[in-house]
Amino acid sequence: MPIRTATVFDAPSIARIHVESWRAAYRGQMPDAVLAALNAEQLAMLWQEQIAQERRQVFVAEKGGSIVGFCDLIPSRDEDALLGRVAEITAMDVPPEHWRKGVGGALCHSALTNAFRRGYRVVTPWVLDSNVAARHFFAAMGFGLDGATKTVMAIDGSQLHKIRFRMNL
Repeated sequence: MPIRTATVFDAPSIARIHVESWRAAYRGQMPDAVLAALNAEQLAMLWQEQIAQERRQVFVAEKGGSIVGFCDLIPSRDEDALLGRVAEITAMDVPPEHWRKGVGGALCHSALTNAFRRGYRVVTPWVLDSNVAARHFFAAMGFGLDGATKTVMAIDGSQLHKIRFRMNL
């Protein structure tokens, strides 16, 4: 499956996948109001800005000329991360019709390979504690829980509990 670095022209497809995957994956884990508020047009503008950032790398998977998933890799935002040594996967989204078909694995492998080439020696994703599928995915990819947790506020004010996975490269 071809994986490439995203361009700003991919932002509408990335935004569509972002909305589709969140609405399917997080149903019952996030408030319905949060999922209903997702707006592909607004997210496309956000993704255009993010793709243009030098410190960020967004990868897309293609099948039949269409984007079928994306992965966002940045320098870690965590206070305990060594600068320049720890990267963070902030998003790994695949629409439901492509789940369990190797898209996420291919994207993750590309992100890990790229992180290593850029000098990172650790990669961490944060996952909703309730997201069993994501927990299994990252464990199957070789990540392990490192004990870090955090609580973030959703746009409706509800609390979301996250756990951090870690892989040494």
